[in-house]
Order: sequence, then C-alpha cells, then structure tokens
Amino acid sequence: MRTLCLMILIGTLASGCALTDLMDESKDLIDVTATNDSPSNTLHRHVEKLARQLLSTSQLIDISNTMAVGTILPTMYSNGESLPSHLALGLQIHESLMTFATQAGLKVIEYKTMPNIKISEQADKMLSRQLNELNPAITADYFLTGTYTLQENNCIVNIRLIQVPGNIILAAATDYVPNDVMWSQSKVTLKNNQIYRNGY
Repeated sequence: MRTLCLMILIGTLASGCALTDLMDESKDLIDVTATNDSPSNTLHRHVEKLARQLLSTSQLIDISNTMAVGTILPTMYSNGESLPSHLALGLQIHESLMTFATQAGLKVIEYKTMPNIKISEQADKMLSRQLNELNPAITADYFLTGTYTLQENNCIVNIRLIQVPGNIILAAATDYVPNDVMWSQSKVTLKNNQIYRNGY
C-alpha cells in the first residue's frame, strides 16, 4: 500500500514537472514574436500571462489527457447597446488559450471540427457552430473555461480548468486586461454596467 501511494505521488510530481518544463520550453517559442514589430500590450500577451499562471499552479494536470477549451463568457450583459468587440473579446481569449495550451504540449480537442471539409465559393472550412454538423460524441478529460467582467478601464478575466466528469477545479487564474487591447480607450467607456461609444 505504501509503495502504491509512493508511486502515485511520484507520478503526480512528474506530471507537474513535465508541465512546468513544457511551459518553460514554450516560452522561447512565444517570446520570439516579441522581438518583432508587434506591440507587447496585446490581448494575446495578457492571455499568455493567464495561461502561464493557470498551468504553473497545478501539479494535478496529466499532460497525456485531452482538454477542450470553451468560450470565455461575460459575467453579465449590459442593458445598453453592446459593441461587437464586446463578444469578440471572449472569443479571442478562447482562441489564445487554445494556442497556448497546444504550445504547452497539451492534447487540445477542437470539438467544432466537422467530419469533412466544407467548400463554398467564399471559403473552405472545417469548423462549425451548427450542432447538426458536429460529432455529438466528443469527450474530454479536462474543460478549460471562464468568465470576464467589464470595468471602466479594464476587464477582469477568470479562467479555470475543470476535471471531467468529477467537476473538480484543478487550476484557476485571474488577471486584469486593459480595455484598450481590443478597442480604443478614448472611444469606449463603461458606466453603470453600460457601454458607451464616444465616436469614430
């Protein structure tokens, strides 16, 4: 019994170390883009901080297991007129999290993949949000999801990694993202939970 417990402990520590090593190795790959002319204050950069915080705080993640990344949703919708970028924020955080999880060596499932490539005059695509076009039997060991809350000058983003089917949160991260990473601060303000556009 003592030997079994020791083996489980060693396996857990090895998984945690392997995950940390993968994040350290992926740092070189990710940081190369910072040397180009791209600005460092981008949404992708802020999501990178979130991903590193999430993956470095849990020793319970098994990198051989599969992960699905869900849409990052607002904690509340404003009663006033919402901007298109308001919804785009959660979708872009989702896309960046998928990128960083894949770069860290995790097995990320793209559950929006259709069984065949759909060709039209405008585009060739294999991703869809139509339920009847997708595989209904996709399973994953982990589900990465979260929420964001708009404030006057920034946005609070909370993400969590949930073990399926036990619904246990294995890791979580929170960070602040400036509002101007997606749109101009001078053109958009948030007051009394309503978004106001000042002009374009």
